[in-house]
Amino acid sequence: MDLALLPAILLTVGLLAVIVADLLGRGRSPGAPLALAVTALLLAGWAAASAMPTDGRLVLGALKADRFGQVFTVFCCAVGAVSLLATTRGEALRRPGGEFLSLVLVSVLGMSVLSMAVDMVTLYLAFEMVSIPAYVLVGMRRADRLATEASMKYVLFGAVSSALMLFGFTWLVGLAGGTSLEALRAALANGAGAQPVFFVAATMVLAGFAFKISAVPFHFWAPDVYAGAPAAVGGFLAVASKAAGFAGLVRVMGALDLSAAPLTEGEQLTHVWPQGSAFLALLAVVAVLTMTVGNLAALRQREIKRLLAWSSIAHAGYLLLALSVWSTGAIAAMVFYLVAYLFMNLAAFLLAGLLIRELGTGEIAAFRGLGRRAPGLGIAFAIVLFSLTGLPPLFGFVAKLQVFYAIFDQGYVWLGVIGLINGAISLYYYARILSWMYLTDESAADARAPRLSAADRLLTLGLVLPVVVFGLWWGWILEWARSVAPGTLLGMGG
Repeated sequence: MDLALLPAILLTVGLLAVIVADLLGRGRSPGAPLALAVTALLLAGWAAASAMPTDGRLVLGALKADRFGQVFTVFCCAVGAVSLLATTRGEALRRPGGEFLSLVLVSVLGMSVLSMAVDMVTLYLAFEMVSIPAYVLVGMRRADRLATEASMKYVLFGAVSSALMLFGFTWLVGLAGGTSLEALRAALANGAGAQPVFFVAATMVLAGFAFKISAVPFHFWAPDVYAGAPAAVGGFLAVASKAAGFAGLVRVMGALDLSAAPLTEGEQLTHVWPQGSAFLALLAVVAVLTMTVGNLAALRQREIKRLLAWSSIAHAGYLLLALSVWSTGAIAAMVFYLVAYLFMNLAAFLLAGLLIRELGTGEIAAFRGLGRRAPGLGIAFAIVLFSLTGLPPLFGFVAKLQVFYAIFDQGYVWLGVIGLINGAISLYYYARILSWMYLTDESAADARAPRLSAADRLLTLGLVLPVVVFGLWWGWILEWARSVAPGTLLGMGG
């Protein structure tokens, strides 16, 4: 057995164990399925982190066992485990059933496969394996009208984007004469990229990934879905699902890179594609629109989960900026940003869920005076919001600094300036939440202070503390991120 497949095997075994435990112990040991699911995710993450990357091919060449897929598997397993724990602390599903846990495990398994896939058929199947469980997770609260409506919108948008992606892959398979990404790259190097159908097909595939990462113009589902789903599910979709989408997009872009030859180990990719600049320009436009639309729409939000949804759309724009530059340093900056995004966004959705549970509403106006009624909670929320803005000395500041450095380093000054302006815009709506918490007096109806358990505080501390610590000691994380994006990935060598 190839150890590179061990994480997928552990997730599958955990999925079966959760189903059996739920069937046998329903009503008698409700905590057993949750414990099994979290254990399976932690074991799978540990197995992925411990495996030695070989750059070998698995499953008839459909998967590549490299450090890139390994890191994203660890990432998604960690997000899945934290999201399940946060589900038990949030405003709904305090005791998630076996079906909920099984769907999370299936989705994480799909994310792992998506990050390793180097075959177009496998990419599409993994894409659907991530998406379909997510549709159901959003609508798990069947008695909630908002959840049902959100799930329906999610399905409709997902079906359209999936069809576009599949149609685009069909044309690319025709150009490549095979389904592997390496066959596609070889065909493009031989002149297939000059055909008009190539740009059309690549754009359709990009549309499918744009849905998964909630990029403009396939972003309309995100605010309604995040508002209708439990906060922990919203955090899971905003972080793990988005990260998996970016992993798959990087794989496809590595195949579409039209450089003359694969890069050797350690060589830095520092050029714009000689024949693919139109596609990169399209990606840059999508990035600018995504972060601008996300930030401007967030200015008008009055409900915390909808605001975080538009915020996550804006963050997808920052990540797309790195991809539109397409250099080794930019890919490393993207990985670094995703690590910071993990802690910041999961903490934000966790705190939102706790506040909704205690206050009975997610309206930001209900947070008035909260900083005085619950000082610890207020400080934690302030740290997370300032980090999402990108203020020093927090983790979010360093993450944005790396992305903008990579952009300016490649000479894309206009992209960097637009990104900085968007960062300034985001400060307003994040600070508005804090103004309600600290600068507005509470009424008599708001006098009750949220009561957090020891488990609530421990989980909050576990997510907020790294936002501060890694903002001060981040050098080792950057070196690790650089090791994830070697030339062999970007040039499809190895």
